[in-house]
Amino acid sequence: MKSHPNRGFTLIELILVVAVIAIVSTIAVGKFSDLRKTAARRTNVANIKNITRTINTEIARLEGDSQKGMFAYAESLVDSAVGGGDPRGAEGTFAVRDSWYDASGGVIPGIYCGIKTTTAVSNAAGVGTGAIAAISDAHDANVGLEPLAKATTSRGKTTPAKLCMYYLTEADVSALSEAGVSIVSRHNYSNGQATSVLNWSSSVYCTQMGLHSTGGGPGMRPDLSACYPVVLTNGSAVAVLNPAACETIYRDLGLDYASTYNVDGLDANNPATYYSKGICCKLYAFGLGRDCEATTRFFENAPRCPTLDKTRYRNYILLFKQNSGLGNSGTAVSFVGVIDPAGNTAKQAQYESDWAS
Repeated sequence: MKSHPNRGFTLIELILVVAVIAIVSTIAVGKFSDLRKTAARRTNVANIKNITRTINTEIARLEGDSQKGMFAYAESLVDSAVGGGDPRGAEGTFAVRDSWYDASGGVIPGIYCGIKTTTAVSNAAGVGTGAIAAISDAHDANVGLEPLAKATTSRGKTTPAKLCMYYLTEADVSALSEAGVSIVSRHNYSNGQATSVLNWSSSVYCTQMGLHSTGGGPGMRPDLSACYPVVLTNGSAVAVLNPAACETIYRDLGLDYASTYNVDGLDANNPATYYSKGICCKLYAFGLGRDCEATTRFFENAPRCPTLDKTRYRNYILLFKQNSGLGNSGTAVSFVGVIDPAGNTAKQAQYESDWAS
C-alpha cells in the first residue's frame, strides 16, 4: 500500500479553514471595535471631569485678580454672517435657527453646523465657488453642532433645540467681560476670508492684541474653514442652552430649575419666556477651542471628544451661568461646568459608559 506523506489539503478542507478564519476574524474585529468604543466613552467622562476641575482650580487661583482675557479666543459656537457682522436686532431676544437664511432671504448667523450651502460660499476674492466638488462634499459631510441645534421628534413628541441664539445686551456684555469672556472665536468659510477679507494684518486683533487667525475650525474640513476672534458687543449673537430641552443638564450641574408645572406663558421654542419668569438662569455656551487662552494656559492640547466622528464639532463646551435677574440684585456670570459636544454632562456620560459596558 502506497503512502502519501506530502498529501495536500482538499478544496473542501481549504474552504472550511478559510470560513473558520473569516468567522473568527469577524468576531475579533467586532470585539475590538466594542473595546475601542468603551475606551472612548471612559476617556470622554475623564475629559469632562478633568476640564471642569482644571478650570475651577485656575479660576480660584485668580480670585481677587483680573480674569479678563482668560477665555480670550473661546469659540462662540455661532457661524459668522456673510460680511462678518451680527444682526443688530432686539437685544436680549432668543431665536432658534435651523437654516442659514431667514424668510426674506437675508443672511443671518446660526449655531455652528459647518458649511450651510454651496451657493453661499465665496472665496477671498468674492468669486462664487459653489460648483467646486470639494465644497459640495464638505457641505454634505459637515454637521458641526447640528444634533444640539435642531429640534428632535420621537414617538410623536417634539423636543426643541438644546442650543439657541441669544443677542447680548450691554449688561450681558459687561457681566461676561468681568467673568473673563470678552473675545470669542468665530467660524468662517475659508482661511482666505479670515485673513484677506477681514483685513487681518491691519486689524486691531493682530496689531494690538497679538491674536492670530487659524485655518480650520474644529469638526470641519481644515482647508475650507477658519476661526477668527471678535470682541463681544451689544447685540452680538452667542449660544445659550435652552431650558426647555436641557433640564437634565441644569440639574446635573446643581443649578436651580424651578418647576414649570402650571406656569402660563412659557414657550418651548423661546427660552426668554423661562428666564423672564425667573424659572432658571442663563447658561452661555462657549467652545474650548485649540486656540482658546484657557486651552493654551492649562492644557497641552485641546481635549477632543473621542466618541464623535471627525465631521462633527469635537471640542468640549464651557458653560457660564448668569442669573435671570428676577429676585436677584446682580448680573454676575460664573463658570459652572462642562458638557461634551453631544450635550452630555459628566454624570450622563458616566451613565452611558456604564450602561454600554
